[in-house]
Amino acid sequence: MLSADDSRRLAAVRRLGLVSMLLAVACLLGTAGALLLLPYAGPVGQAIVGGAGLAVAGAAFAFGRMTSLRRPGVRRIGFVAAGLAAASAVLFALLAVARPEAAGYFLAWLAVHLAYAGFALHRLVRWPTGELADEPPVALGIFISYRRDDSRETVGRLHDALSRGFDPARIFLDVAGQVPGEDYRSVIGRALDAAEVVLVIIGPRWLEISDAQGRRRLDDPEDMVRIEVESALQRGKQVIPVLVQGAAMPADEALPVTLAPLAFRIASPLRPDPDFRSDLLRLVDALRAFAEGGRD
Repeated sequence: MLSADDSRRLAAVRRLGLVSMLLAVACLLGTAGALLLLPYAGPVGQAIVGGAGLAVAGAAFAFGRMTSLRRPGVRRIGFVAAGLAAASAVLFALLAVARPEAAGYFLAWLAVHLAYAGFALHRLVRWPTGELADEPPVALGIFISYRRDDSRETVGRLHDALSRGFDPARIFLDVAGQVPGEDYRSVIGRALDAAEVVLVIIGPRWLEISDAQGRRRLDDPEDMVRIEVESALQRGKQVIPVLVQGAAMPADEALPVTLAPLAFRIASPLRPDPDFRSDLLRLVDALRAFAEGGRD
């Protein structure tokens, strides 16, 4: 679940997104009114005023819309909208000087744009750059496949981190907490159907862990991890091997035939501290980019 601090940040960006949508509508009306008050302005002057209004409205609408859709990159669009609002405020100040008889109208819009720019920058700058909670959680289905005996602690840390940057309800970790007596193959199948990305966590012992009879688990067709990876590959999911605790990528000949394609997937390392955070952010960037590309 999101922490209280992350929830407050998420609520703040949603409020800012709503204000931005309202500003976008108001800008269109305000620009139309400004053009009516400038009947003798030449084509260039009309184009400058109209273009400025449309630019602010467009950026503010894009920011508000991206916020509601939880799109990656929303914070950058917010800075653009705030900058355009500040620049537009300067334009309204010049118009107030040029048309003193309509100065009240232009000064009112100057105040609106400055207030929005100040509010937006206050909220945007307060979010630490590079943190997972900079932006609203991305709605991306993520399935995490791992062996408890191989990478439990690292996976727990990864899951907590991903829950701050992605919708926790769409992160599937394992069958723990599912209905007792249900066929785990059915549980895995439903979870994979709902996922867009499958993270295969590979630790130092992932390839060689054996059962009580000394047989390698991956060689058992009913092994849960094997079923997860096989099913993900068969479904054409975006499968990303994540190498933890210094593990190396297994060669294709070391894997069962049905898992051999995994060996050719580009892996994402997740090294121990002090490199864990930087590796994690690279993985998160890749997931956000995939989410953004998947919606285009």
